[in-house]
Amino acid sequence: MDGISVRRSREHDPTSFDGIFPRLVSPEVLLPTQFYQRMRQQRVLEGERRLMLAILEDAVACFQKYAGATRPRSRRLFQEAEDWFFDTDSSWVFSFESICSVLNIDAQYFRRNLLRWKEELLAQPPEVRAKIGRVRLRAARRHKILPFVPRRRKKNRQKAAPSLA
Repeated sequence: MDGISVRRSREHDPTSFDGIFPRLVSPEVLLPTQFYQRMRQQRVLEGERRLMLAILEDAVACFQKYAGATRPRSRRLFQEAEDWFFDTDSSWVFSFESICSVLNIDAQYFRRNLLRWKEELLAQPPEVRAKIGRVRLRAARRHKILPFVPRRRKKNRQKAAPSLA
């Protein structure tokens, strides 16, 4: 009993080195859920960043594909992409300004280059426009979505057994 009271008196004695030291340098205790929670949050953020990059890539593709279009639907798609790029409102999560800030892209620089690309494209005769290459953003993807290609049906390779009759 005497040992227990001595130990307690050392822990609570503010002048004792043994009493102060454990409180100053005690290791932080983390539960496994707390440790792995940070890793999960990074994955979620990475997924959101990939989604934002995909949105930006799609907008650039629409802008480039339908620039100088003559059909009403194509002109509307181009106009929507152009309006999205040149809108300065950053209150919406998936606005151009918000996506650029998350992806660490200078929005003004991006806009200037889009305008320069559009002016160069529209300055070309229509025959040359078809040959101008499109800018492509490379996203770190695990999967690539390809257009649907129907599979060939396997031919019935079972050979009829010769009949003995």
